[in-house]
Amino acid sequence: MTANALLDLQALDVETRQLNHRRAALEQRTKLDEALAEQARRQVEIDTVAAARLEVSSRQKKVEADAQLVSDKADADESKLYGGEVTGLKDLEALQHEIAMLRERQSGFEDLALEAMMEAEELQGQVASLEGARAAIDDVIAGLREEIAQAEEEIDVQLAAVAAKRTEVAATADPDLAAEYERREPAFGASTVVRFDGSNCTGCPSSMPAMEVDRIKHLDGDAPADCQECGRIVLR
Repeated sequence: MTANALLDLQALDVETRQLNHRRAALEQRTKLDEALAEQARRQVEIDTVAAARLEVSSRQKKVEADAQLVSDKADADESKLYGGEVTGLKDLEALQHEIAMLRERQSGFEDLALEAMMEAEELQGQVASLEGARAAIDDVIAGLREEIAQAEEEIDVQLAAVAAKRTEVAATADPDLAAEYERREPAFGASTVVRFDGSNCTGCPSSMPAMEVDRIKHLDGDAPADCQECGRIVLR
């Protein structure tokens, strides 16, 4: 493998990482996370109000049933009153008094049922409003997912092209040198392969010792060398 090919391989790996990072860090992903959180909050609100409406509706049905029971009892007593089944004056007065009390209780239950019905209608209006807001967020989420899918597709095309190019470059590699690059690359990343400028390894965090500089200068040939100071592959 030539020095340029080794650098090309490293450059392609850098490009691959950059593309993968761009794919993972799409701006739309953050917006999608925010929209999904908002969607969840809206759903909690909807569920809470809907549960309250269900409780009110159940209460309405109960007081309506109570009102019907009292009404049926009052109707039965009125049938006795006007049907001639009761003839005694005191019994008639007692029955009339009982009917009046039953009708008063019936009216109270009916008032409670009406209040519950109005409360349930108000809560249903809140549910409808909240569902409308959630539907708008649903549309935003759908749009963001479509944008993400399109962006991912575009980046995947670029990744495939880089991978194909890397395969071509790797095919020209000296197996041992390529293996050494692959072994060191996880630790050094974009600076696995560096240049030797005649007095220093450009990957070293500080100046190379004079003995190491002299050693590299006097190596035979132009094959890449190991920097014994930082451990990178050095091109001469």
